[in-house]
Amino acid sequence: MMDISIPYYEDRTRISNSNIGWFLNKGPAFLHKMLTDPPEEEKNSTLERGTMIHEYILQPEEFKKDYVVWDKSRPSSAQQEKFCQALAFSTEIEPNRAILSAYKEAYSTRGKSDDLMLSEGLKIASTLKDYIDFLKSNDGRKMISPWDVKMLEKIKQNIQSHKLANKIIWPLSTFGYEQDGTYTSGVINAWHEFHINWTYYVKMAAGVECKSLLDGLTLDFKNKKATIYDLKTTQKLWHFEDSIEQYDYCRQLCFYMQAVVWYLKYELKEDPNSWKFEYYIIGIDTTGSNEIRVFKIDYRMIDARKETIMNAMKAIMWHQDTGKWDHSREYYEGDGSESLNL
Repeated sequence: MMDISIPYYEDRTRISNSNIGWFLNKGPAFLHKMLTDPPEEEKNSTLERGTMIHEYILQPEEFKKDYVVWDKSRPSSAQQEKFCQALAFSTEIEPNRAILSAYKEAYSTRGKSDDLMLSEGLKIASTLKDYIDFLKSNDGRKMISPWDVKMLEKIKQNIQSHKLANKIIWPLSTFGYEQDGTYTSGVINAWHEFHINWTYYVKMAAGVECKSLLDGLTLDFKNKKATIYDLKTTQKLWHFEDSIEQYDYCRQLCFYMQAVVWYLKYELKEDPNSWKFEYYIIGIDTTGSNEIRVFKIDYRMIDARKETIMNAMKAIMWHQDTGKWDHSREYYEGDGSESLNL
């Protein structure tokens, strides 16, 4: 049985599609660094928003655990944020001493008396009391605004009103199933955020241990049809071809397809050759209109990425077997020169 006891994002023993991208674009040394000693991840606002939208649509129960709607006062500057953090986690017992210490940590004290700093600190602490109390509670959820909620609701409404996107994401909603989690009607199984740990076989009995986390997978056992789809937030919905090329989404879908083939063969004991595959990218506009477009990806575009994945896997397996990561395989096996892929 497939072992997925290690959470997807914590497992650095397996190769993902993102890892292949690192290997192809930044080389073996970078991949090895990210797998063995990755730096602390810094998420930008665009990535954070994409994660929020994914959870709201695909994992509503997880969304409730991870986010809280905040309509009260929040810090309006980096100094206010630092003050609130320092005050919330202060070890000072006497309140005024805690406020004065937090103020000194967050603001310039030049030319200010303790009385003036305490007075200013008391005003900030009073204005942001609810925010500071939330920090003290160690709730752990991310704060989102009522505007964020309106955006999320609009996106979901637009998906539900789209004649194809709704059917792809919630294929069994017409059977009365809840629109979240895993569904089964006995004939059709559908999953959101489906985790597959699998093996890419480079040789007959040897390969690279891989992992894939699919936004969505639907298996129709009656018609032997597998539907793989991915949600993508974008600011270029009407020039989405640029994003497909820039981020190599076809390679991602090809990698997912190979994971599903493995799953059908080794977990479900099905013949993958008897199954038909369909691939979709559901584009979500984040520029204001929150429009939805569904792009059906032709299987030839998927098949065209098989060789890229195969070559990357062969090379990664060589590095894993030899423990040599500082340079490419070509460097080690040749005179030190390397070819350009033109």
